[in-house]
Amino acid sequence: MPSTMKKPFNYVETAAVKAAVKRARTGQTVQIGPDPALHSQDAELHWVEAVLRHRLSLHSLNRPVSIRTKDDDTHPLIADGRHFPAVALSIPFAETALDFLATYSDHGRLTFDVLTPCDLCGKPVPTEEINSLEDLGDYLLQARDALGGSPRFRASPAHTAGCLALGD
Repeated sequence: MPSTMKKPFNYVETAAVKAAVKRARTGQTVQIGPDPALHSQDAELHWVEAVLRHRLSLHSLNRPVSIRTKDDDTHPLIADGRHFPAVALSIPFAETALDFLATYSDHGRLTFDVLTPCDLCGKPVPTEEINSLEDLGDYLLQARDALGGSPRFRASPAHTAGCLALGD
């Protein structure tokens, strides 16, 4: 995996790194409570965005955080799914963006993965599961003992045909 370390971090990345360092020092994670509820099928993209905002504690940054949300036509929302697209989310900044993919885990929980280029084929694929601000900080710091990778990495249909990263 290519290094994600860069300076300076934007304000979301800075908050994530601080949260990860605090969790590493104290062993305590921020308690954020249950995810927001889905109130209407028409608002599904807004709901997924609200869950990402909640999980990353973006409201605690006390400044607006823009998130672009759209259906992802490459990845299924449900493992082995065919009919429902996953959701792609992007937090844009001046020089870069944090890109996420929202799908359901094998346990039926909405989960988020950072999308980064595959080391082997260069296509943007789910690289690391990120479900809290601390997880994002660990990813940015490349805190390998705290990272587990994305279970969706090896099965991502975004890899090029024949990519050696694809699982069996």
